[in-house]
Amino acid sequence: MKVVVALDSFKGSCTAHNACEAVATGFKKALHDSEILCCPISDGGEGLIDSLYGVLQEQGFVKHHYTVLGPYQGQVKASFLYNEQQGEAIVEMAQCSGIELNLNHPREGEKATTYGLGQLIGHILSLKCRTIKIGLGGSATNDAGAGFAQALGAKFYDSHDQLITEPLCGSMLSKIARVDTSELDAALKDVEIFGTCDVTNPLTGSNGATYTFGPQKGIKVQNLATLDEAMQSFATLMNAHYKRSVDTVAGAGAAGGMGAALLWFAHGTLERGIDIVMRILKLEEKIKDSSLVIVGEGRIDGQSLQGKAPLGVAKLAKEHKVPVIALCGSIGANAEALYEHGINAIYSLCTGPMTLDEAMSNAEELIEKLSYNIARTVSLSLN
Repeated sequence: MKVVVALDSFKGSCTAHNACEAVATGFKKALHDSEILCCPISDGGEGLIDSLYGVLQEQGFVKHHYTVLGPYQGQVKASFLYNEQQGEAIVEMAQCSGIELNLNHPREGEKATTYGLGQLIGHILSLKCRTIKIGLGGSATNDAGAGFAQALGAKFYDSHDQLITEPLCGSMLSKIARVDTSELDAALKDVEIFGTCDVTNPLTGSNGATYTFGPQKGIKVQNLATLDEAMQSFATLMNAHYKRSVDTVAGAGAAGGMGAALLWFAHGTLERGIDIVMRILKLEEKIKDSSLVIVGEGRIDGQSLQGKAPLGVAKLAKEHKVPVIALCGSIGANAEALYEHGINAIYSLCTGPMTLDEAMSNAEELIEKLSYNIARTVSLSLN
């Protein structure tokens, strides 16, 4: 029996690699002769580097590290993958501006900046790189990429025509009255930049970056309207500057507005992250002759329909009539909608009443135990 294990990370508790290995261990205990293929995946956000490094290393990519400004001004060391011969780099935004960085700092999305991401891209450009894929997701930020652009040479001025020198963040967008992107435009000329994202949200409005993702980044409900208005004002300025309206484009609201930033400043392209990851991992070749596919992530609910990694894999498996079982830390509202899109069963890791801390600290053990029980059930059909 061939089983493809393609799990995303369980945020804050278990990497995609460790989650896949835990499933493999559980299955091997019950199905000794089974062939288990571990394919850690990512939806293009956090975990992108870890999920792709094993495969891309064989293709000539090397992991590099570079120290940049984190979301709350502290220094962080970010990893990226670079293929010198191809002139191509793969970047994970969460390593520069991620919500899981600076865990001792309270979440304050309005004060977080993407400046560090811009610094990293600037460094990659100095390596003569001409193709960059940026995984958007898991960000602490809500600045519409203003900090990113600033680090790459864009100059932003206030209403008194004074240059803003402090790294920009969401709460500062309302101060911007004029922009000069000549230096940035020259730096990004002839560079192809692709942003991977798993959401379709526009930049602003009730379904935009601030209202949808702001609360989980620590933005208080009473401040959402003010910050959304500031982002809309910034969008109006940038749309006029580049003579291109991007704020309503699907995915513009990804990663606190970095989707829109790549469309403005980099003339980039947005793609579903899971599609890019599956192509790089050649997942279809592995799935098409398999007997079962196991997917999973920390939480599965109705929102998983919006391009999340498990659903992307499930749709691919469905094309080849391969059943899919999903594992998750918690099952949320409307999760049953996924049964119409290739997932055949969903299981929660929790074996009984337990706190969130208990579940997260024992994630690998819980994944292994659940996988063992699933494998025992599967074995009944093989007898």
